[in-house]
Amino acid sequence: MKTLIYKIVFFLLTFFSTQFLAAQTTNVSLKDARELVTKNNKTLAIQKLEEQRSREVTNEFKGKLLPTVAVNGSVSHYFDRQVIFLPGTFAGTQNPVQDISVGGLNTLNSTVTLQQPLIAKNMSRQKDVAQLEEKIQNETSKELKSQLVFQMTKAYYGIQLMKSQLQLQEKSLARNQKALADAKSLFTEGRALKVDTLRSYIATENLKSSISYLNNNIGVATNRFKKLLGLDTTGTIALTDPLLSENENETFMLLEQNIKSATAYRNDVQLQLLNIEKEERKLSVVKGSYLPQVSLIGQYQIQAQADDIKVAQYTFPKTSFVGLQVSYPVFSGGSITAQARQSKIKIQQEKLNLEDLKEEVNLELNAIISNWRNAKAQLDIQKKTVEAAEINYTITSNRYLNNLSSMLEVNDAELALNTVQLNYLTAVYELKVLTVEFEKALGSLK
Repeated sequence: MKTLIYKIVFFLLTFFSTQFLAAQTTNVSLKDARELVTKNNKTLAIQKLEEQRSREVTNEFKGKLLPTVAVNGSVSHYFDRQVIFLPGTFAGTQNPVQDISVGGLNTLNSTVTLQQPLIAKNMSRQKDVAQLEEKIQNETSKELKSQLVFQMTKAYYGIQLMKSQLQLQEKSLARNQKALADAKSLFTEGRALKVDTLRSYIATENLKSSISYLNNNIGVATNRFKKLLGLDTTGTIALTDPLLSENENETFMLLEQNIKSATAYRNDVQLQLLNIEKEERKLSVVKGSYLPQVSLIGQYQIQAQADDIKVAQYTFPKTSFVGLQVSYPVFSGGSITAQARQSKIKIQQEKLNLEDLKEEVNLELNAIISNWRNAKAQLDIQKKTVEAAEINYTITSNRYLNNLSSMLEVNDAELALNTVQLNYLTAVYELKVLTVEFEKALGSLK
């Protein structure tokens, strides 16, 4: 009876633990991964905060063009009365200058001041520069998002490549284990040499080592991939989109039609154009330092003085005024002129950077197209080579079982088959990565 209870408990624990582990596994397609990386990636989140900060800088300059109103107040107690100096004749003395104590020991003072810029071209131009910086940060976010999507896609296919390689190595291990069993059987029958058994054993152990190495690399790459997506590295994910698919050729041809408009959609090109415009606006800010600034100013003041603290009996004289404040730079030691020259040099640099970037874009596109066509040709070759290697391995294995070939030939045939299958997977991976890279180079990777 106890044995039956133990079996039931063991079965229930196994069942629920399996269900729990299954519930913790998250299926991630390539589309899901793109959404996750743009939503959870910390580097992108930092850039989004920088984008928000740039908006607040723009708001700061907008605020400087609005009225500034301030209220100030003070209460003071003097231990000795305040002193003013007057000519002696005014004070009725013979001294050239006579000090006279005036005012109360307690003073109250309150003012309301107003300042409104009326003509502030320089401040307005600084606001325009801040708005351009806001656009630059927005474009930087788009560029970073595109880079992250490319990195994520490359990592996704990289993991799938290693998993496919692992499957091939496991199949190769199974073939080598069968060859080892056949070699032992033939050796027992006296139809094979001991060296054949040793050769198969060594090949089998080498494959076990390769499988262990691949498993470790898959684990490390998967953790890095989860970090890129902003997922918990302790969780389990399952990548659902396979490495092998046949739509790259059609996708690439559709993308190739947009090659002429690549510079119109690339974020880095748009960023460079915005940088040029920003430097031109900065030059206008420097030139604006020569312009006058006119502000409307005003003040309303009430004050009182007395020796006692009977505030209710105080009288509060009022003083107010409104006027214009004009500021015009006359001489700055040549610093503004030097700043203007610096800005002009910076504009020339940015324009040269734009020309260089466009040349780099053309070179990048041509290189990707050339590499893609080469990868496509390699893939077609590897397809045929895999078929030939499979036939060769089957024939060689059968010949060995009939004592018509050696184990060395079987091992060579198996190695050749495993190698061409791995080469085929690598060609598929390169083709997929180049297709995504081409999409990014065109500025259409969203």
